[in-house]
Amino acid sequence: MDVRRLRSGELVAGVGAAALAVAMFLDWFGGRSAWETLTVGRVLLVLTIALAATLVVITLRKRAVSMATSSATITVGVGALTLLYLLYRVGIDEPGRNGVVSIDAGAYLGVGCALAIVAGAWRALADERTGAAASLQQTESVLAVRGAPRPAPPERDPARGAPPAG
Repeated sequence: MDVRRLRSGELVAGVGAAALAVAMFLDWFGGRSAWETLTVGRVLLVLTIALAATLVVITLRKRAVSMATSSATITVGVGALTLLYLLYRVGIDEPGRNGVVSIDAGAYLGVGCALAIVAGAWRALADERTGAAASLQQTESVLAVRGAPRPAPPERDPARGAPPAG
């Protein structure tokens, strides 16, 4: 594993996932944790944490770029769904019998962590570093497997839009 492969996006998503894992057990609503109060939400939170951790591990293990890109894409989608769910539960529909429950600091921290995961995964999608040594090496190894380069296409006759007659 090479820690130098982690870029800003993976770092933000990884830190957000670790912080969300801790924040889940802080007080969110009326002195109760997210694990206790959010039934559907706990599944979304755990899934988002697992996906962000997978993004970091895939990047560290030097897997194919397509695997890291796929992982980042799925993390953005599920993370955005989780973020919308948390915004709804914290901002609009607090859990409780009568709906009058105090919102504690853990809830706001959880929303911030979910936002960090989505932003980090989004940033990981945008950061390609095609000029890096590892990227160039991977490109060269893919080209070597494919064999000899293709011949150049025939020149087109500009007047007719077709290849010149031989």
